[in-house]
Amino acid sequence: MTVMLENEHIRVCINEHGAELSEIILKKTGANYLWSGDAKYWGRHAPVLFPTVGKLKNDEYFIDGKRYSMHQHGFARDMDFEVEEKQQTRAVFVLKSDSETKKAYPFEFVLKIAYTLFENTIETAYTVENPNSQEMPFGIGAHPAFSTQLQVGDEYDDYVVEITGQKSRRFLPLNAEGLFELDKATEKDLFEINVSRETFSNDAIVFCNDGAPVEVVLKSKKHNHQVKMTSDDTLALGIWSCYPKDGQYVCLEPWWSIADTADTTQDFRKKYGIKTLAPNETFNASFKIAIE
Repeated sequence: MTVMLENEHIRVCINEHGAELSEIILKKTGANYLWSGDAKYWGRHAPVLFPTVGKLKNDEYFIDGKRYSMHQHGFARDMDFEVEEKQQTRAVFVLKSDSETKKAYPFEFVLKIAYTLFENTIETAYTVENPNSQEMPFGIGAHPAFSTQLQVGDEYDDYVVEITGQKSRRFLPLNAEGLFELDKATEKDLFEINVSRETFSNDAIVFCNDGAPVEVVLKSKKHNHQVKMTSDDTLALGIWSCYPKDGQYVCLEPWWSIADTADTTQDFRKKYGIKTLAPNETFNASFKIAIE
């Protein structure tokens, strides 16, 4: 099932499966700013990443000495959410732990995703609740993919990613296993990334944000249409597209935790960048997508 939200400027579709955005339409042009989800290249649109972001070493981790298996980016993106609230410009989706989730993640949890429209902007807000009597470690992030065909005749190489704010940032390299090598992190004054296939030949471009506000823009060099992603408090941000396949999209990914590091002990409670909720505590985070 699909839920549609709409205002004067934009129309948005959200799948109940994964509570995943599938379309963001700018009404005045009819253009869909999200990637189509063509499985030949990458069969998703904008999945939520929970209860882990990125790759776990050997697709496994340990809680209190017990081994658990979990694939990249967690399981929430592949589960059916319930619609808790539906208005014309706002919808809230909820996913609760059950016997199946506990096989991969041994905690009770409540994950809520709220989508709200404001003019030409959609806000995605995450709420994670810990109903357990013990601390709950978790990761969360977003993986929206934006089209590089916002106008007829657009080419992939016509696009550029701009990182606003003139400051040096710490960029984290990924190894061949998809794990971060923190000892090889580099400080760079990188404010503009030209989109090309070779740009992503070494996987995602990831920089630390350390809880500071961030704004990243995907825009054409040939016209004025663009996507702006903003957030107030991310740990890191990933920029990714498929390689060497020629999918026409670029992902701008706000993360509040990251993939395992190459030197991980695989103790999930001690994972680099992990979030931890005390019993009955709630975590909140959000980001906004503005289209023009």
